[in-house]
Amino acid sequence: MTGTGARKRWAGVATGIAVLIGLVFLRGYDPPLLQYMRNAGFDQLQRIWPREKRDPPVRVIDIDEASLAKLGQWPWSRKQLGQLVTELGTLGAAVIAFDMVFPEADRLSPSRIAGDPDLVSRLTPAAREEISASFPDNDEIFAEAIKGRPVVLAFSNAPGNARTTPPRLAGFAQTGLDASKAPPLVESVAANIDKLEAAAAGFGAINLDLSREQGIARRVPMLLTDGTGFYPSLALEALRVAQGAQTIIVNASETTENAIDSIRVGDFELPVAEDSNFTVHYRRDTPDTYVSAYRVISGTEREKLAPLINGNIVFVGTSAAGLRDVRTTSLGEAVPGVLIHAQVIEQILNGEYLIRPQWVGGAELLAFFVLGLLLVAIIMFWSPLAATGAGIAALALVAFASAYAFKSLGILVDATFPIVGIILAYLATLGFRLLVTDSDRRMLRGAFGHFVSPDVLSEIERNADSLRLGGEVKDITVLFVDIRGFTTLSEKLPPENLVPLINTLLDRWSNSIIQQGGTIDKFIGDSIMAFWNAPLSKADHQYYAALAAIGIRQQTAELNADETISNVLKERGQWPLRCGVGMCTGPACVGNMGSQTRFDYSAVGETVNVAARTETASKRADFDIVIAGDLDVATQRLAVLPAGHVAMAGRSTEMQIWAVAGDETLARSEAFGELRALHDGLLKDLAAKRDEHIAETIGKCVVLSEQIAPRLKGFYAAMEGRRGDFS
Repeated sequence: MTGTGARKRWAGVATGIAVLIGLVFLRGYDPPLLQYMRNAGFDQLQRIWPREKRDPPVRVIDIDEASLAKLGQWPWSRKQLGQLVTELGTLGAAVIAFDMVFPEADRLSPSRIAGDPDLVSRLTPAAREEISASFPDNDEIFAEAIKGRPVVLAFSNAPGNARTTPPRLAGFAQTGLDASKAPPLVESVAANIDKLEAAAAGFGAINLDLSREQGIARRVPMLLTDGTGFYPSLALEALRVAQGAQTIIVNASETTENAIDSIRVGDFELPVAEDSNFTVHYRRDTPDTYVSAYRVISGTEREKLAPLINGNIVFVGTSAAGLRDVRTTSLGEAVPGVLIHAQVIEQILNGEYLIRPQWVGGAELLAFFVLGLLLVAIIMFWSPLAATGAGIAALALVAFASAYAFKSLGILVDATFPIVGIILAYLATLGFRLLVTDSDRRMLRGAFGHFVSPDVLSEIERNADSLRLGGEVKDITVLFVDIRGFTTLSEKLPPENLVPLINTLLDRWSNSIIQQGGTIDKFIGDSIMAFWNAPLSKADHQYYAALAAIGIRQQTAELNADETISNVLKERGQWPLRCGVGMCTGPACVGNMGSQTRFDYSAVGETVNVAARTETASKRADFDIVIAGDLDVATQRLAVLPAGHVAMAGRSTEMQIWAVAGDETLARSEAFGELRALHDGLLKDLAAKRDEHIAETIGKCVVLSEQIAPRLKGFYAAMEGRRGDFS
């Protein structure tokens, strides 16, 4: 190597080192983009290896849609909540923690209604005194139910409140240096009314710091501070009350002020970040975590519920969409906020933690710098081809180390910055070498051609690969949905009402499809075509398509309940809006279809045709959601009913169709089980043409439908005229 060549190579090494040092400083500054990448990497690890589901004594009492349907809209009276607490106490709950705040007196309390000035102004003083004495106070009823029971109430660190100090019953002790300013600072507090606070066994914060986490609930602060003292989170306080502990011990750093190492409560020690944040290692959400609130309040299922509640730490919260307490987890699932607190307790009880010790950041930077320096040296003193192999090996080593630390040690090691940094250092150093001399550049191009085509950049710019026409045959589930009676609707409504209505409806339907992983193929007037399992494969795609159809039904019902829309429709005799959904699962050709300059990603084939005709067949069945063909195992968990066999244009044989009455909750209900048994008997009567039984059984089915899904009434009424479909 000549002196000039050596100097140029060392200059290249210096360039690579400068890039590495610049990246190290950038990591030290830690801009939002790097934080986003790091968090996304940790999320991906959780999605690959979610926490395994065990069976810790933790349960969520869910104020769900079914409970709201049974007991009325939220907020419920405190009397009902008192009944809930009493029932949970009777069932043996170890702790009852409310993921909600009661900052005002119950507006539904009879005593408060009796205090209405307009009501009492016309009464004599004696009558007022008698009313005040005889009308019950729901808050007092609730407080009496709480009193003496292990009930933890929530508070929220929320701006705009006059109160600045949260309630607290837990005692605190601290080891190490002062850490009183380490946790998030309490600014103002939304807390509960005095009479409820006086009865509670504990208080915990329900705040999640979503603003720093890109809207994803990755971490939960275990403590808050007012600058002098600590206040526990809802999960931490529930754990304290469950153990009968009086004191929470905060183990602070021995060397750094305002840095927390761990928190001990009773028999459990929780590793936390310096600011007390606890990293949640999520498991998949499962229905058996929840118990509908109305089942508990009713008091009629104590024998069934006792094994689920007895000895459990119980959180009370809501999954109802209208109450807007839905959060996104690291797994990408949308879950009720209360489940996050429950999963924190599950982790603690199982001893399964995710930690990111203070030394990890330094270790990541050191590993990045050493690997980057080796790569720079290989690029400048060896061949680019060898450097590419070394770079791939370095990236694989970083990814493996991150995965191993997560899976085996429960330590969060960031792979995103080292990987991106190594790639940038590689490209920068390789770019320098390309510019050193013509010979070096020619040698590099010759080596580079082994792993990257000379035309790659121009092909990427032209998107040539993605623009090629073609496709593949895959099993997919196709869904068609449209508005029933759209022709009449379009005649009755003026354009200024019709167009916004259609846009709103299609938007809501689209959201239901997308939420269940569907691909929207096209909008066709008042209808939508969508499919599942393409372009990305999705297990149980028929099941998710059916869930999307149920969501479409719900969205249509919500629009019908919207007074602004319903009033317009009622004036023209077009209320309520009704949808029709047809689905079919089978092979179809999917891919980019069209001309060279204009195309769509679409699906074609017999499955698509059958799905479209199934939507039409749903009118014959007089039901809004119909599936044609065989049901997958997952779909059979839903509330589905055989709806006979119908002829499909273009097919020589008739196809079995199914009516989708509802989701798994309905399918597991006792009433639906009874209806399914009646329905099976009806099918046998229809097949055997036992006319003397058919009308009677249909009548029973119609009556039972009133309790389950009133829309089934028309379905059963139509069966009388469709006897040929069941022979």
